[in-house]
Amino acid sequence: MTEENKDGIGYVPDDGDLGKEADQADEKHTDADSGSKKKIIAKKPHHKLHDIEETLQKVAGERDVFKDKYLRGLAEIDNFRKRVKKEKEEFQKYVLSEFLVDLLQIYDNLERALKVSLIESEKGIVAGVEIIRKQLLDLMKKYHVVEIEALGKPFDPAFHEALSKEERPGITQPVVVEIYQKGFTYNDKLLRPVLTKVAVPGVKESNPEPEKNP
Repeated sequence: MTEENKDGIGYVPDDGDLGKEADQADEKHTDADSGSKKKIIAKKPHHKLHDIEETLQKVAGERDVFKDKYLRGLAEIDNFRKRVKKEKEEFQKYVLSEFLVDLLQIYDNLERALKVSLIESEKGIVAGVEIIRKQLLDLMKKYHVVEIEALGKPFDPAFHEALSKEERPGITQPVVVEIYQKGFTYNDKLLRPVLTKVAVPGVKESNPEPEKNP
C-alpha cells in the first residue's frame, strides 16, 4: 500500500488492517462483557448479604416475641401460685366457721340447761340433755361424722381397738361385746377407732378336735 493511497480519500484498508481492527473490536467487546459480569458478580454477594441480614432481623424479632410471651407466662404462673396459696391459707383459717356457728347453738342449749332451777325434776333434766345430745349427733351427721356401729359386730382392726378380751364358748371369731369409747368416721375415713372389749373363741372352739372314724 502507498502513502498516497493511505492518506488520500480513496484509501481502502487491506485485509491485514481489517483483521486488526476486528480483533481490537472483539477485545473491547470482551472487556466490556467481562466488566459487566464483574459488576453482576460484585452485586450478587451484596444482595445475598442483605437477604441474610433481613432474615437475621426477622428471626431476632420472633425470638424477642417468644421471649416476651415466655416471661409473661412465667409471671402469670407465679401470680396464680401465689393466689392459690393465699386462698388455701384463707380456707384453712376459716374452714370451720360454719361448723362452729352450728356448734354454738348446742353450747347455748348447754348454758340453758345449767341455769335450770334445781326444783325441776330429774326427769326433765335428763330429757333436756337427751335433746342436746340428739342435736349434736345431727350436727355431726351434717358434716359427715358418723358413729361406727361396733357392739355385737365381728372385730375389725381397721375400725376397732381391743383394750381387753375374754374367751367365750360358742363363737368362732372375735366379737365386740363391750364399748369403752365410741368411734367415728369422717367422710368414710376413720376419724377415731372404737375402744372395745372383745370376746374370742375358746381353745376348743378355735381348735376343734377332728372327728374320729368309727
